[in-house]
Formats: sequence, structure tokens, C-alpha cells
Amino acid sequence: MHKTPVGARFIIGSKCSSLKPLGKDITRIFKVIFHHKRRYYRKVGFFSGLNNFWCVDKSSDITNTLDRFNRKGKALSVSSFDFSTLYTKIPHDKLIDVLGKLVDSTFNDTTRQFMSVGLKRAYWVKGVRGKKFKYDATIIKECIRYLISNAFFRVGNLVFRQIIGIPMGSDPAPFFANLFLFFYECNWIDNLKKQDYRRARKFHNIFRFIDDLLAINDGGEFGKSFLDIYPPELILNKENVNDRRTTFLDLLIEILGDQFIYKLYDKRDAFPFHIVRFPYKCSNLPSKMFYSTISAEILRICRASLSSVDFLLSAEPFLKRMRKQGAQQESVKGSLCKLFSRHFATFSKYGMHKEELLNQLLSFM
Repeated sequence: MHKTPVGARFIIGSKCSSLKPLGKDITRIFKVIFHHKRRYYRKVGFFSGLNNFWCVDKSSDITNTLDRFNRKGKALSVSSFDFSTLYTKIPHDKLIDVLGKLVDSTFNDTTRQFMSVGLKRAYWVKGVRGKKFKYDATIIKECIRYLISNAFFRVGNLVFRQIIGIPMGSDPAPFFANLFLFFYECNWIDNLKKQDYRRARKFHNIFRFIDDLLAINDGGEFGKSFLDIYPPELILNKENVNDRRTTFLDLLIEILGDQFIYKLYDKRDAFPFHIVRFPYKCSNLPSKMFYSTISAEILRICRASLSSVDFLLSAEPFLKRMRKQGAQQESVKGSLCKLFSRHFATFSKYGMHKEELLNQLLSFM
């Protein structure tokens, strides 16, 4: 709705679909594969000094790196990129082949031969485990092929089958996209370190959240190399013109002097229409959950804001919004006191006492 003109896309997803149960199982299996690859390459990176796994799932991975560079006074450059054709242009045969290779490379140990799926997660098993169905590498690869090849959607009375691209809206789509790109990134670093280890080290601070990518202090190496890293079907666009300022996830990052300055960023603030965000007190949910939402958001704003000024500037409109949505000052105070008792170490970077910070926040109510 915020695009000009307003855009549209087809979504492969339905709770009544006959493929929904299989899609959920494959999603849980690929979540295990994702975490397995992340653990493995973090250990490898500890010894090699290289970063083969660029995927992140939270902005704290970024802020921790920015803080590390700030302690050294080495803020040099920051660039962001975006894949414009990730979900729409990947050929199915290439997607199935890459995902199959990732499955084979995970199921490559005597302790990783079979996997069962429970109601909430998948887990490795040995031999027969009750009546649970066991997935092995061959079965998982067949399931991947079947899910990708049978992605149907309806427009009016017409039914179409998606023949190219990752089925957007299907349960495993985010893991498919993340691991598909990881496969090429990992192979690139493995090949580069054999030819030019020093250059491979420059990719140590590359971060990617699905189709958004951030490069920190890489000397422009990623911008020179991405055409060689990814398959030609993928189009990657540079988002920022100036390498001293960019946005990534919920962060606005800029360089002042030799320091990275970051604060909370929400593109929805610039939308030309009102958006309903966060619950209302009168809605059908427990009061405790309503106020826990407020304290959780205050903690998120803190983690995404380097300075107390930026923290308070972001917290003020949020607390005013929640006041209009029914929040009472006394209850908010109790929720914030509980937050500070558990996480005040996070807020201590602002050099303010609990009472001072609490009074500042409550003054916005």
C-alpha cells in the first residue's frame, strides 16, 4: 500500500491446503539444518578468521559488531543491498538442486541419519522412535521437490501453478531463501580463501537477513564481488548512495568521525496513512500481556539506540501511542520497574540512574 503505484503479488499460502502439514514438517526440519550450519561455521570461523555464514536473525548481531568497531574507533564504511528478484526469478531446478546438496551435507554423519518432527520442532533420532515418522535425506529431498513443483494459487476462477521462484507465503519459504543464498556465499568464501586469504578476510563483517544485506568496513569488496557470488538470475541493488549512512532492519546507521551512530528506524513512520500497531487495552487479551508488550518494546528501542537522546526520542511517540490505546501510567510504571530489575545492564550504557530513566519515560504518558 505504501508503494506508488500500489503494488500486488501472489501468495502461495492457505491453512486449508492439503500441503500445509508437509510444509510445516519441512519448515521445522530446515530450521534444524539452518541452526546446524550456523553452529558449524561459527566454530570454523573461530579458527579460520573467516565468515562463511552471513545470515542473521536479529539486529543485536549488527549492534554488537558496531559497538566493537566503536571501541577501536574504526568506523570506515557501511553499505546496504537488497535482492529485488529473490522470490520471483530462481529457477526451480536450481533451487531444488541447491537445497538437496544442503540436505546431503547435513545428513552426513552416523548420528545424523534420521529426523522426526514433533508439534513444535524437529529433532535427530536413531532407529525406531515410537510411531513417529522418520525423515531421511532421500525423503526430505523428495518432499522439497514436491512442495516446490506443486505450488498452486487461485485468481478468481482460474488456478495457476508457479513454475519459477520460491513459493512466497509457503511455510518453508524463508528458510529456502536464506539457505539458497548461503550456499553460494559459503562456496565463494571457500574458493576465495584458497586464492587470496587476505581478501576473504574483508568479508568478515557481511550480514544478511533473507534478502537484505549489510556490509561493514569491507573496503567496497562486496560491491565489487556480488556479481561473482550469486547466480545471474538474482538482481542485487545498492540501497545507499553514501557509504556513511544507511538503514538495515530496524536500524539507521551513520558514521560521525570514527564512530558508528545507530538508532531505531521504522519505515512505517513515513507512510502517508495511519497504521494500527500494538494491542489496545480494550482488546481481548490479558492485561499482563498488554503491559508486557510495552516493556518489551522499550527494551527493543534501547537495544537499537546508541545514545540516550535517540532512545528517548523513539520512546516518546511509542508511549504516547500506548497511552491513547488505553495504557495507565501506574501499570506502565510497574511493568518498567520489572523490566529494569531484569535488564538494567542493557540500559546502563546511557549513564542514567533507574529512577531518572523511569521518570523520563513516565513523563511521556
